[in-house]
Amino acid sequence: MPENHNQSGMTLVEILVAMVMMGILATGIYNLFRVHNLMAAKQEETTHMQQELLSVMVQISEDLRMCGYSTGSGTNVGFNATATDSTSVYCTKQQTGPSGNANTVIGYMLNTADNKIEFFLNSNSTWVTAANNIADLNFIYRSIDGDILNATTDANAIRYVDITATAQATDARSALNIRDRTMNTRVYCRNMGI
Repeated sequence: MPENHNQSGMTLVEILVAMVMMGILATGIYNLFRVHNLMAAKQEETTHMQQELLSVMVQISEDLRMCGYSTGSGTNVGFNATATDSTSVYCTKQQTGPSGNANTVIGYMLNTADNKIEFFLNSNSTWVTAANNIADLNFIYRSIDGDILNATTDANAIRYVDITATAQATDARSALNIRDRTMNTRVYCRNMGI
C-alpha cells in the first residue's frame, strides 16, 4: 500500500519567491514615499521663499512711498544722496507725533555677507533683519520722465523707484536644486516733488 504524504505549508522555493515579491513591493513603496517627501520639501521651501520676498517687498514699497513726506515745515526730507545706491536706499520723512514733528529715517540695504535685507530701525538707530536668504537686492531710481538717475548726484530728482529682489533656498535645503525666486515692483514716491 502506497504511503500518502499530506504536505501542509510552503516549500522553500515558494518562501523565497514570496520574499522577493515583498522586497520589490517594499522598495517601490519606499521610493514613492521618498519622492513625495522630496516634492513636499521643495514646495515648502519655494512657498517660504515667495512669502519672504512678498513680505519684504510690501514693507519696502510702503516705506518708500512715504519718502519726502512733510507737513510743510519739514526740512531735509527726501532721499539721502550719500547713502543711496543700487543695493541700499535711505530717505527721510517727517512724522507727526505727540512730541511734535520729527524726521524719520527709512533705510534698507542688502547684507551680502549674511544674505539678508536689513532695515534701519529709527527708534534706536540699529539695523534689524527684514528678510533672510536674499541673494540680490537692486534699486533703480527714476525721474518724472522715467530716466534712470544716479542717486548720489540726482537724489532730489527721484520720483519713483524700481525694486528687484531675489530669494534663494536656505542652506539646509540648497541641495534640493530649488531655483531662485525673483520679484520686482515699481514704487511711486507720492510725496516727492510736490
